[in-house]
Amino acid sequence: MKRAILRGSLAALLASLCCALVLCAVLFNYRVTQQTEQDLLHIAQAAALSLDEEEDKEQFARLLAQQTNLRVTVVAENGDVLADSETDPAALPSHLQREEIQEAAREGWGVSVRSSDTVGCKLMYAAVHTPGGQYIRVATEYSGLWLDLVSFWPVLVAGVAAGLIAAVPLASRQAAAIAQPIAWLSRGLSGVTGEKDKVKLDVDSYPYPELQQMARDINQLSEEVSGNMRRLQAEKEKIDYILDNMSEGFLLLDEEERVLTINEAACSFFQCRRADVQGKNLLFATRNLGVLEAVNSVAEGKQDTAQAQLPLAGRRTVQANVSRVREGEGGLAKGAIMILTDITDQKNAVKLRQEFFQSASHELKTPITSIRGFAELLCSDMPLDEGVRKDFSNRILKEAERMTSLIGDIIMISRMESGDITFERETVDLADAVRESADAVRGLAAQGKVELEVRAEDCSISASRREMGELFGNLLVNAVRYNHPGGRVQASLTVEKGRPVFQVFNTGDPIPEKYRERIFERFFRIDKGRSKESGGTGLGLAIVKHIAGSYGASIDLEVTGEGNRFIVRF
Repeated sequence: MKRAILRGSLAALLASLCCALVLCAVLFNYRVTQQTEQDLLHIAQAAALSLDEEEDKEQFARLLAQQTNLRVTVVAENGDVLADSETDPAALPSHLQREEIQEAAREGWGVSVRSSDTVGCKLMYAAVHTPGGQYIRVATEYSGLWLDLVSFWPVLVAGVAAGLIAAVPLASRQAAAIAQPIAWLSRGLSGVTGEKDKVKLDVDSYPYPELQQMARDINQLSEEVSGNMRRLQAEKEKIDYILDNMSEGFLLLDEEERVLTINEAACSFFQCRRADVQGKNLLFATRNLGVLEAVNSVAEGKQDTAQAQLPLAGRRTVQANVSRVREGEGGLAKGAIMILTDITDQKNAVKLRQEFFQSASHELKTPITSIRGFAELLCSDMPLDEGVRKDFSNRILKEAERMTSLIGDIIMISRMESGDITFERETVDLADAVRESADAVRGLAAQGKVELEVRAEDCSISASRREMGELFGNLLVNAVRYNHPGGRVQASLTVEKGRPVFQVFNTGDPIPEKYRERIFERFFRIDKGRSKESGGTGLGLAIVKHIAGSYGASIDLEVTGEGNRFIVRF
């Protein structure tokens, strides 16, 4: 910038000098012309006073020319040349139409400048009309402005050079004085990035009002940029916080399939680090062909949405839903958004639902088959005594009751898992619920010759009385059914660290270790024959686990040589 100012100053100076020199030359030429006209007129007027008395006009013209170094011409009133100091008057044409002669005839004197064919150069003529009616004309060589400039060019060049030499240090200092504050402003302006503290320029340190105003504008701009950057950073942190706390993975891709944004969940699914994939192609995050093809088809506009599944370790499955970014001001009309969702539980739920209906169909098939068989025997022509008929009828009733119980449990667990059934919660005294469930089981315990002991401390929680009855009742029924005649069942409700704990212990056969993880599965039985004989549906513990989970309670199994203990901790 300093060089530009210096060059501009020198150019302006040179132009000014040239203009000044031209103006001076014009003025000088004007003054010289005026002076020459006056001198010629004075000489012509002085000669006109004695011209009429002279008889030898040629001698008069030659003498005057010698004295003044001018060309002298005497012209008669009719325009004929009577004498000329430079040439033979007889060879000259009439001068009556010459400009200076015509002007002298009108005004008494006249001046003109033109080229002379006689002498071959440019002359200035001054003519005076004498009292005797004649004209005396004197002329001198007149070079003009440009010839004067050419004659003076060495002096002019020297003057311009001297002016430039003297002006260079002055212009350099002036350029530095202007450029230095602007450089300070430039450094201050470069700090207006919002990354650091806002810029604060000292306005009074700048020597020019314009620069002071620029400094004030930069200070205001810095404050606005800093404020905007703080707001943008806060919004970015908010968006990053929301994205990183999503359970679903999120990716924003541009038209070149570069990763613009990726959250922590997506990094976890792809087993990559954000710093390694941010701003790079999706290949740096995953090499799964299904995901890459889905993104490619959306990015190229073949379809608006696409899906792909990404298998993960631990038999987990993630579904990638890719959709095109709608055209807007962001310039991402060909980009894509990818949402990654863990669908492992959904797939497992579908699988469990299929297994559940298969198991339910199988479980219902057995009592229906028995009922049908006994009914066919009763309806046949086969002779049956009254005792056999009664036995068949009792078996039909027992199987119908078992099927009713099974259907009831199937409907309950299905509705509970689907959320179709909800139970109103209230303040429930768990001790009363345990005692009511125990009273309902005492008949079954007496029938199986099982001793039932119940001990309950008073405690209350917000719960559904029916669900608590199902939880306690199923655990107690199971403890009685899977016991030995003469065995015992001990149920206790205690409060540990302010939390209710329900325990049921029975002296039945210890559950083998290989079955301990499966006993809460629907329709799972260790001894299927004994379970059916006792009227079990295989859904009791599954219902218990579901209810416990809905209340945030845990259920554990402890197996010893004496028996089995189920523990529910609320």
